[in-house]
Parts: sequence; structure tokens; C-alpha cells
Amino acid sequence: MSGRKIYLLLVVLLEWFALVAQLILMLRSGVASTGELLARFFTYFTILTNILIGVYVTILFLADRNTSTGFSSPSAQTAFTLYITVVGLIYNLVLRQLWDPSGLQAVLDELLHSVIPVMILIYWVKWVDTGSLRSKNIPPWLVYPAVYAAVILIRGYYSGWYPYPFMDVNKLGGWVVARNCFGIVGVFLLFSFLFVLLGRRKNRRAGAGWPI
Repeated sequence: MSGRKIYLLLVVLLEWFALVAQLILMLRSGVASTGELLARFFTYFTILTNILIGVYVTILFLADRNTSTGFSSPSAQTAFTLYITVVGLIYNLVLRQLWDPSGLQAVLDELLHSVIPVMILIYWVKWVDTGSLRSKNIPPWLVYPAVYAAVILIRGYYSGWYPYPFMDVNKLGGWVVARNCFGIVGVFLLFSFLFVLLGRRKNRRAGAGWPI
């Protein structure tokens, strides 16, 4: 088994362990009905993005490297890396100080918000051919976070529950939440351009035989 396959297997095992264990802990919390807890589980951007990453790395691990899939294009792989990178940044810079998990929850917290994002970024740097990236790839990358925000705000309007404090219309008001959402869109846009620039530079350096 190649070093790439071993690395992917490690990410696959860590990712699915973290997701399944997090679901079990959430269902055992008892803070709401089982149905509501399931719904809440799938409204966290962190969870949805880690599920996406879980599917992504599983397909890459199982498929031959020369086999083309919807998850194997440089644009798709960069989009997934972008999403999980933003997950890690927003959590560690904005949300981490809002709670103090312990035990298994603390371990899962680190896996989902820190370890997996760093591992996916390392994979992108080392194994993804990014020479074809262009700014025209960016608009499709922004569809997922935009649709997510719209769905969460609509669900929150009817349920009264929001997964993140900066999206809580009940406490902050519509204008503040709108400002926060535009700020997050700005973060995605900034890092999208950054990934394109770094990806093309990384590819040129690799092609020249320079260390990445």
C-alpha cells in the first residue's frame, strides 16, 4: 500500500469514528427529542462538512488513482479543502472559547475542528495536482456555504433554534446576522482566491523540482 493510501486510510478511520461518536454523544445528551437532536446534528456546518470529507476520502481511498470521479478533480478537491479549512479557522478563532468540552467530547472536538482540517490541508498540499485551478472555479465553490446559510436561517425562523450563536436571529436581530453572514462569505471568498493562488504556485514549484 502506498504512502498516499495509508494516509487516506488514517483520515477515513479518524473521520468516521469522530462522526459516529459525535452522533451518539449528541443523541445521549437528552436536551431535546431524538428527532430534533438528529435534525440538529445535520444542521451544523462542521458536521455536514466532515461528512462530505468522509465521503471524499473514502472514495479516494477505494478508487484507483487513475480513475476519474466527481470527487477527484482538482477543483472539487480544493473546494473540500477550502470548506474544512474554514471550519477549523472559524471554530478555533471564534467559537472555541464559548465552551469547554471534556472527556471524549474534547477528543471529538479536536478531531472534527483541528486534526481533520490539518490532515486534509496536508493531503491537498502533497497529493492534489492544482495546476489547473483558475478564478473561474471559485463561484461554484461558494454555492454550498450559501445554500447552507439560507437553509439554516429558514429552519431557524420556524424552529427558533440556530446551530451557531452568530446566526441566532432571536438574540442578535436580522441585521446583525446578515452582517455576520456577509462576513463569512467574505472569508470563503478570500480563502478561495488564496487557494487558487497557492495551488498554482505549488504546482509550478513541484513541476520545477522544488520542495513544496
